[in-house]
Amino acid sequence: MAGGGFHAGLATSFMEELQEECRSAGRWAVLVDPLALNSKDSTWTGGNQIDQFRRSVNAGLALHGLSTNSDAFLPVSIDGAYRAFHGDSIGYTVSQNRKLFEGSAAIAMALEASSLFYRLRRHPSSQSSYSSGARSRIGIQSGFYQGYSGHTGYEDDGSSNEPFATAPALTYHEFLACARPSSDTRRSILELDVLLRPLSFSSTIGQKYSNLGDGVNALLTGQVGNASSQMMSLALAGIIGNSCTGSNGYLGELHQKMMAGTSVEKMKREQDQQYSRYSRCRGSLPSRHQDLGEWLEDISTNAGGTGGVLSSISGSIEPFGRRSSHHHFALSTSLRPAASDRTSSLGDNSSSGICSTAAYLRPIMEGLGVKYRPEVSLGLVVRDTVVDLTNVGSYWRSVFSSQSIPSKSASTEPGNSTTQQIQGNDQKMRSPLELASHTPILSVLGNSTRSYPRLSFISSNFFDALRSRNNTGYFSRDAMAGLLPEKDDCEEALEFCRDLVDVYEPPLGSGLVDGEDENDDVNAYFDED
Repeated sequence: MAGGGFHAGLATSFMEELQEECRSAGRWAVLVDPLALNSKDSTWTGGNQIDQFRRSVNAGLALHGLSTNSDAFLPVSIDGAYRAFHGDSIGYTVSQNRKLFEGSAAIAMALEASSLFYRLRRHPSSQSSYSSGARSRIGIQSGFYQGYSGHTGYEDDGSSNEPFATAPALTYHEFLACARPSSDTRRSILELDVLLRPLSFSSTIGQKYSNLGDGVNALLTGQVGNASSQMMSLALAGIIGNSCTGSNGYLGELHQKMMAGTSVEKMKREQDQQYSRYSRCRGSLPSRHQDLGEWLEDISTNAGGTGGVLSSISGSIEPFGRRSSHHHFALSTSLRPAASDRTSSLGDNSSSGICSTAAYLRPIMEGLGVKYRPEVSLGLVVRDTVVDLTNVGSYWRSVFSSQSIPSKSASTEPGNSTTQQIQGNDQKMRSPLELASHTPILSVLGNSTRSYPRLSFISSNFFDALRSRNNTGYFSRDAMAGLLPEKDDCEEALEFCRDLVDVYEPPLGSGLVDGEDENDDVNAYFDED
């Protein structure tokens, strides 16, 4: 549903009715708001007093009604999705209708990828369009499943050797159970981060890793000890094998970023160092170290272009600290790789269903489980790209024709005339099909304390709207007209919103909690008066 007023109230009434008539039905609510939620935004703080009052009360009532009557509640912003699709360095102005159109398309792509977990076929063997290998692959890590693969239904790559469980598909209830951890059922607020833009248009990604195959040759020739287990790990990850990767060992820039810091990459570095003792070839891998799971960070915290690739579309324009500073209760990542990565690395005649899914899934699961340690983590990779999904036809041609592309010059600052000129020239040379072919759809659905600033913002504004004496007349008039619930119902909703803020409070010592400062009067808490 859209907006925080009439539509949220209608959806709340519908879910209340659904809960009474069919208690076993799973309920996932998605609130689409045209604007990004930002305390500094004039669209939230501006306007006359009655508009501010109604906006604050409606936002609090929507949060209470949708989260209490659903198993999972996901707020998304059209403005945030538009920024994720085009990037923050947009050097031109567009109409509001265009933003709504393209932002809605971006949200559709993100939600489609996020919901793939329960929309896949449960029998991979029935996917006859690819005779060898699965078109999709799911990984599961939790307290129960971790380290046990069980029966997966995959008969293509020895998935029982993976350190995480796999499954052909999840049911709708299983997906909701993974999104809402059992430790606290009040934790039903989700947030969505996406990558919906090409990272680059370079056809030589990973050229500096062109000697990556030297270590593989050392393994094959037996120059580095007993390598059977290492070979198995590299093959399962899609790092070796002519049908899986190009000569550089990577499927593309996104895969390169995902592989940074993983156990396979560390093992590859060690093997390369050992091989250098038997060869004059040295320096086949760069010495610069990157942390595991760094690609999951917000792109605005990406110093130097080597870190995060995601952008939040859950209403927060500014990132709320680094992801590694938060508690993560559940994380699920779904990926549709870029068509250019698949075709450039694998070729048209190779049966690439196995490698394109397994090569991405292992670094995804390692980045989720090892770096951020959520109670439950899910990973999904599907072989079909956004080009296969849309064929870049109908209105999708218009959507991708206006997509902003990354600048070829890393030395220019975002928003300046040089960058805009480069992007403008490149834009004229790129067709909608080429832009779509270089666009991956990476969707990260999280349940973490990163939701704290949105909940705190809504709760504080809701509190001010109800407790301010200046709004007493507005409340009485709207309540008598049937536009607002009774006072007691509003107070109950306010108490629930404030409890949610406490539930999603970031870790102490992170510096992200309101009022947390070493200069605060800590003795006031123990004041006897």
